[in-house]
Amino acid sequence: MLSFDAYLQQLHETVLSIGLNPKHEDHREKHRDEMHSMLKNAYAKVDGGYSGLGHGSKAESDAIHDDISHSAIKAIKRGGKLTAIKLYKKSFGRKAIGGATDGTEQGKKDYNKANLEDHEQKRAWGEVSGAPEHLARKAGFPVVHNSLAAKLTGKNIESKDDDGEHYTRKIGKDSHKKVIVGHPKID
Repeated sequence: MLSFDAYLQQLHETVLSIGLNPKHEDHREKHRDEMHSMLKNAYAKVDGGYSGLGHGSKAESDAIHDDISHSAIKAIKRGGKLTAIKLYKKSFGRKAIGGATDGTEQGKKDYNKANLEDHEQKRAWGEVSGAPEHLARKAGFPVVHNSLAAKLTGKNIESKDDDGEHYTRKIGKDSHKKVIVGHPKID
């Protein structure tokens, strides 16, 4: 059972804007291992793992390390530990390229809150499928027409579904069906 002070500390939320707020930059290294572990665990059940590089592979680990090093990161911290993270790169605004929780109910709530803030502030977009697609739709993210997929991703699109939403492209060695949701900044 938690002490009252420990309980209060868990309630206190700190949002870190690593790569966006210079005062938060030291948290990139301080929490690197924690973020790496969260991402590795989150993508363990995803076909192909993180970036389609094979779960548990050195290539996957290197890609996670590189993305932590070079991405903007929104991290939610409670009681000294990260509960949720979202990684972004600059591409047609802010493109979400990865995300994870610590696996707790609070972590899931914090991730959903970060997602909802991205939507409400119209500040991010991303390619999603599976559970992230479900969460984005539930949050009310707009779907971007699949005719823009090649332009926004800079990738070869293998096929586009007749629904005007989904498309298929290679990620790693395999083909994956995706949909773009959110608010890309298109000229």
